[in-house]
Amino acid sequence: MKKTCFVLSFLLLASLACAEKINWEIIVSQTLEKNPAIQSEKLKVENAKQSYNRSLSGYMPTVSLRGNASQRGGEPQDGIDRNFSRSYSYGLNASLSVFSGFDTYNDVKQRSVELQIARASYDRVVSDAAYEVANQYINLMWAYETVELSERILERRKENRDMVQLKYDSGNVDAGSLRRVGADVELTSFELRKARRYIETASAALLKAIGRKDSVILETDERLNLNERTVSRPDFTNIITKTPEFLTAQYNIEVSKAQSAKTNSAWFPNVSLSGNMSKTGSEWAPDRYGWDAGLSISYPLFSGGSTVADTRIASNQIKITEQTFKNVINSLQASVITNFNSLNDAIEIISVREYYLSASQLQAEISQRKYINGLSSYQDWYSIENDYITAQRTFLDVKRSAALEKSRWRNFTGEGFSKTINN
Repeated sequence: MKKTCFVLSFLLLASLACAEKINWEIIVSQTLEKNPAIQSEKLKVENAKQSYNRSLSGYMPTVSLRGNASQRGGEPQDGIDRNFSRSYSYGLNASLSVFSGFDTYNDVKQRSVELQIARASYDRVVSDAAYEVANQYINLMWAYETVELSERILERRKENRDMVQLKYDSGNVDAGSLRRVGADVELTSFELRKARRYIETASAALLKAIGRKDSVILETDERLNLNERTVSRPDFTNIITKTPEFLTAQYNIEVSKAQSAKTNSAWFPNVSLSGNMSKTGSEWAPDRYGWDAGLSISYPLFSGGSTVADTRIASNQIKITEQTFKNVINSLQASVITNFNSLNDAIEIISVREYYLSASQLQAEISQRKYINGLSSYQDWYSIENDYITAQRTFLDVKRSAALEKSRWRNFTGEGFSKTINN
């Protein structure tokens, strides 16, 4: 990625620092590629897949080659070892489990479900990573907007100071009033410097969330732009059944049932086929051909009570996972309502604050004209002016809160990365 360097005077850095232009699409790509948690979970899914493939081998025969070369002898008599001999052999062995009490079938079933659990876990990790990255990117966008807003407020504060200075020079306001608007300029200057410094903080937090180790200042032209003003009430039951937590708890019941069935396989006989072909002889290459084939049946008559105990443990494990599943459902049902209402509140307040900001702006314009023309007192003008400035900051903050709540809602439902940050 192309990087440019420029003097970051607005961050109060005396030296040159590197800035990198990013957007949400770049962030998503880098996170999927670099995030350690995601990469680790990918490997777990791969391991689960290989475990499933390995379980399928129970349906396949095992085939092996064997070879042997040996010699033997005894104590020589008259310089001749009459017991000396050599033997050579090679052959092919094969065996196949015909019936193992459904152990192989249930092992394949268990590994298949465990693969589904691994994929659900991967979805949760990706959703958590998306949540963290989205939150930090929202903070970064908010930081840039805060800088832009603080610059506008500072300019307005300076204009107000100059206006009051003229009124002070003409004897219409006291020194305290002039000192107060001067203090507002200093306070806003500090808030602007603080906002600029926060860009560096937000950049570091976003880089960490992505999984990057470098240290740069991240720049973006994207801004918080939430056009949505209402949220439709979804089907909560349908939502919770798609969450990774619900799916994992459900899959765990299937795993415990498969494990119980595997334990019960100990009550069944084992049946297997075997066969081999070989050639033997005292000289290489051996030429005496031989073969054998057979059917083997075994049944355990007594295992010291371990089979009975294992069966009961497996049966209880099914009940445990079923109770855990019920608890997960209850928790999700409560959480989905809480999360949705928080999202709804955060979205709806945007319209309220937007209306309040518009009213405050209009009132501030009217108040300023009246104050300039001597039709309004300093206190009335100053109070309305501060209310307008507060309304601007509050509106930006509620946009940020709404964006964070949308991100939290997506994380709750188990969604991964959205196409755009403002969706």
